Amino acid sequence: MKNTLIKIMCLSALMAGFSTMANAQFRQSIYLNGNLPTGSFASNVSSSHTTVPLGYEEIGKDASIGFGLGYRASYRFDVGMGEVAPWAQADFLWNMIGSSWRSKYMDAEYKTPTYFNIPVMSGVSYFYDELWNDITPFGEFGIGTDLLMITREGKGAKENNGTLYYAYKSNFALAWMVGAGAWFGRHVSAGIYYYGLGTHPIDYTKKTLDKNPVAAAQLTANELANHGREKRNVGSLALRIGFHF
Repeated sequence: MKNTLIKIMCLSALMAGFSTMANAQFRQSIYLNGNLPTGSFASNVSSSHTTVPLGYEEIGKDASIGFGLGYRASYRFDVGMGEVAPWAQADFLWNMIGSSWRSKYMDAEYKTPTYFNIPVMSGVSYFYDELWNDITPFGEFGIGTDLLMITREGKGAKENNGTLYYAYKSNFALAWMVGAGAWFGRHVSAGIYYYGLGTHPIDYTKKTLDKNPVAAAQLTANELANHGREKRNVGSLALRIGFHF
C-alpha cells in the first residue's frame, strides 16, 4: 500500500511537471537602455591630471551618460499567484568620456577613448497578476559576467620609432543586475535597473609597452612606487524599454 501511494504521488508530480512545461511561454525580448555610470567608472579624473591622453592611471573614469541594446530569451510559467520566468540575456552598453575631456581630446587632435561593457547574465523574473488594464508589475535579478573594453587613445604620429597611441586591456569580472518595472499589455515594458558590473583591472597592452616609451616608463614608475594595477569599479543605473515577442 505504501509503495503504491509513493508511485501515485510520483506520477502526479511528473504529470504536473509536464503540464507546467506545456503551459510555458517562450519569449524573446529586445531592449533599449539609457544608462548613468556609477562607482569609480563615473569618478572625476585627478585634478593633477590636466592634459591628454589620460594614460592607464586615469583611463576608465569620467564616463558620461550612455546607451545600449539588449537581447533576452525566456520561458514564463504560471505559478498560481503570478508568473515566473527564468531567462538568459546579453547587453551591449556604450559610454563616451565626459564632455570636458572630449573637448580636450578634440583640441589636441587626439583619438578619444570610448568605453564598452558587454554583460552576459542569467536570472529569473517574477510577474504579479495584472493590476489595472493590462499593467503587470515585475521584479527580477540576474548574475553573470561582464567584459569591459576601452578603445585606444592618442594619435598616429611617430615619435622615437614608436606610435603615440595608448591601448588597453581588461579582464572579465563577476556582474549582477536587479530591476523592477511593469509590462504594458504583452509586448512592451519599462523598468529601472542597477547593473553591478564588477571591478575591472586595467593594463596597457603589450604592443603599447613595446612601441610607446612614455607608457612603458609610466608603468615602470608605478610598479616601483608599489601602486600595482589600476582597477575600476564599474556600475550603471539604467532605464530599459523592452519589446517582447
